[in-house]
Amino acid sequence: MFNNNADNYGSFSKLLHWLMALLIIALIVVGFYMTGLDKEDPSRGQIYGLHKSIGALTLLLVIIRVLWLRISPAPQLPAIFTAKEKRVVSSVKGVLYLLMFLAPISGYVMSTAGGRPTSFFGLFELPMLIGENKAIAGFAHEAHEILAFAMILFVVVHVAGVIKHRLKDRNGTSDIMNRMMKWHDKGD
Repeated sequence: MFNNNADNYGSFSKLLHWLMALLIIALIVVGFYMTGLDKEDPSRGQIYGLHKSIGALTLLLVIIRVLWLRISPAPQLPAIFTAKEKRVVSSVKGVLYLLMFLAPISGYVMSTAGGRPTSFFGLFELPMLIGENKAIAGFAHEAHEILAFAMILFVVVHVAGVIKHRLKDRNGTSDIMNRMMKWHDKGD
């Protein structure tokens, strides 16, 4: 089933979720690796370019994901969840979405203000929205770094919550992991 329904995410939402999860993990790993490279390393520019391209793709996908949720809303949390659990889940998801927007935007601003263009996988360059400005570039760099660490923290919280419910109620009503893991219903 392509669309989300009352109980499960549809295949499009699952695809977006797992693709974005992989891209975000790749961005974090590549981000740590590339910042440790010597400035004279010949591969540094290519790795930074790849990081920027994946970041731009991730921003595009999060926009698509938010629009898709307006068209095909996410399933409600199981009734067994307490009001407090529902608030925590909603808050963590909200912060993750915010971080998925702000992290690539801060990286884009950092590049633009640093006078460095952002190529999208060598296909085209994103517009330079602001002129070169060291103060803005420095602020965006710090913001990007803080947002990356916040992303790591909230991804860990998200995964820990899913694992908690998985262990607490395997295949039961609070095991929400099945919503993103199961790709076919018996009716498909």
